[in-house]
Order: sequence, then structure tokens, then C-alpha cells
Amino acid sequence: MNRLLIDKEIKKEEYVIDINEDKNILIKKVLAKKYVFNIRGNVNIYINVKDAKPVTYEININGGTVSFNNYSINPKKVNIVCNLNNKQSKVLINNSVISFDSLSTYKINVNHNAKETISDVYNNGVTKDNGSINFDVTSFVPKKSNLSVVNQDSKIISINKSNDNKINPVLLIDEFDSESRHAAFIGDFNPDKLFYLMSRGLSKKEARKLLLTGMLVGTLDICFEEKEQLNKELIKW
Repeated sequence: MNRLLIDKEIKKEEYVIDINEDKNILIKKVLAKKYVFNIRGNVNIYINVKDAKPVTYEININGGTVSFNNYSINPKKVNIVCNLNNKQSKVLINNSVISFDSLSTYKINVNHNAKETISDVYNNGVTKDNGSINFDVTSFVPKKSNLSVVNQDSKIISINKSNDNKINPVLLIDEFDSESRHAAFIGDFNPDKLFYLMSRGLSKKEARKLLLTGMLVGTLDICFEEKEQLNKELIKW
């Protein structure tokens, strides 16, 4: 599968990418205000940015499966709009967010515009120091989009004591013949998990770091080498 690398300055406010084949996309610099992906095929998108300005990602899936992976440190405001336009289109959205000096806001809208479409949205956030994260996730299944499947799962681990973390899961289901679920969690790691790892010889700090890397990196649908690089960065963090 070919890879498209986007890491150069983009002077346009809106950057449109039309894809009609299987492809990997890597974005290392977010300089445009809006990215529009018109996709027909099986596409993996990986975004790895730090301190990004407000940005909108619009993903129009006209056939095939899209894996959208976003790893961000201190993003300001991110909007993700996904339109599943053709029968049996699928999207997997993996968001891994670290916030430690400001409020990071994510607004995600997934529209099931055709029957037998599937969406899985996984948000994993970690806050420390003065950071906060807001996840606002809305999934919409209109009438006649039958046999659609909707899944939302959002988690924020608060290392800091003072924050304004929020999760707002919304399911707008107008079709009886569909499946939907959501889960949301804000807090610290399960003490039982920490205790188990510590009973195997890890310190509490080491156990917490292991759980953090598993949550933020292990969930991303990216290659092994890219995960190893992120793990090395998190060890220093």
C-alpha cells in the first residue's frame, strides 16, 4: 500500500484529498484550517502533531474502510466529521490525546448516510498539570440506514487533580433496525490493574506508564515502528 506524506506548508485554508485506491496517509504538520478526504477504497490515515491550531477533518467515505488515527499533544480545537455515504462503508476513529497546559476540545460527528454502515469511535485522553480534555461525540443514523452499527468509547485519565474534563456522548438513532452503544469514563486507572502490575515487580510509576502507553499507543492502527517511536517519547514524558 502506497504512503502519502503531508508535511509541507499548505497555504490554502482548505486542502482536498481525493483517493480512489488503497493508500496510507501520514500527516506530520497541520497548517491548513480544514482537510477534506474524499475516499473510495481502504485507507489508513495517521496524524501525529503537537500544539496544533484549530482544525477540521472531513472524511467522506464513498466505499471501503477508513482507519483514522490521530495522536495529538496539546491540540486546541479539533472537529472531525465523517460521512458514510455508501452501503457497507466503515470507519474506525482512534484518538489519542495528551493535554497538559490548556483545554483540548474534540467535536466528532459521524453520519450514517447509507445502510449497513459501521462506525467505531475510540477516544483516549490523558490530562496532567493544567490540561483538560472535552470529547463531544455525536453519531447519527437516519431512517432507511438500516443494519447500521454504531460504537462510541471515550476515556480520560486524569493525572492532575484540577481539570475540566468532559465527555458528551450523543446517539441520534432514527432507524429501529440498527445497533448502537456508548461508554464513557473519567478518572484514574483501576487500582486492581495497578496492583497486579506492581505485584509483578513494577513500581507504581512504571505500572502507570505501562498502562498509559497501552491506552494511548496500543490502540492506534499504525505500524510497529511508529508505535515504538511513540513509546520512546512517552517514556521520557
